[in-house]
Order: sequence, then C-alpha cells, then structure tokens
Amino acid sequence: ARIIRTSVFGLDENMKVKDSFRFNANRLVITNVDIQSVEPVDQRTRDSLQKSVQLAIEITTNSQEASARHEAERLEQGARGRLERQKINDEAEAEKARTELLKLQANSAAVESTGQAKAEAQSRAESSKIEGIVGAPI
Repeated sequence: ARIIRTSVFGLDENMKVKDSFRFNANRLVITNVDIQSVEPVDQRTRDSLQKSVQLAIEITTNSQEASARHEAERLEQGARGRLERQKINDEAEAEKARTELLKLQANSAAVESTGQAKAEAQSRAESSKIEGIVGAPI
C-alpha cells in the first residue's frame, strides 16, 4: 500500500508520503487512495505468484494434516496404554482370586481329611469300647 500511495501522492522534501495530490488545471485534489486489489502486469509474474500461493496453501494443508495425524496417533497410544494397564490389573486380580480359591480348596481338603480321620478314630474308639463291654470282637 505504501508503494502505491507513494506513486500517487509523491514524496515531500523529508522523504515522507504527501497527504494529497493537486491538479492545478481543474483544482482537483486527491486526498486518499482506496486499493481494491493489486495484480502484476507481467503474465509470468502473475503465474509465479499464483503458483506460490497454491504452494503455500498446500504446505499449510499438509502441515495441518500431519498435525491432526500426530494428535490422533498420540490419543491412540494413550488409549492403548490405558487398555494394557487395565489388562494387567485384571490379570493381577484374577491371579489373586485363583490364589484365594486354591487356599480355600486346600483348607476344605484339610478339614475334610481331618473330619474323615476324626470319624475313623471315633469309629475305632466306639468299636474298642463295644469290644471291651461285650468281651468279644464284633
């Protein structure tokens, strides 16, 4: 914009852009310039500029896609990590439950064998008692 304002209004003695441009013939004074667009006159320059803009858009798009892909991979790795931790915790809980079951089964077997031995001992004691009373084996 400064280049266009400089070419329309000119520079003063301090090398600053003038505030206005005056036509003495009809006393027309231009005080402002509204720049709608700027296009190169040379076709090769225009093509190069267009190519540069397209390349910049492509680079930005690729960068955004790579960033989104990286974020998705990061989230996926986090989810996999949480899943793996949960799996390990579940396996540890299952192992604790198996250990507890084995302890209970061992206690049950011990109680059963103790009960069996006690019943056999009581049976022998009763048998001996009866033999002692009767005086003859049954």
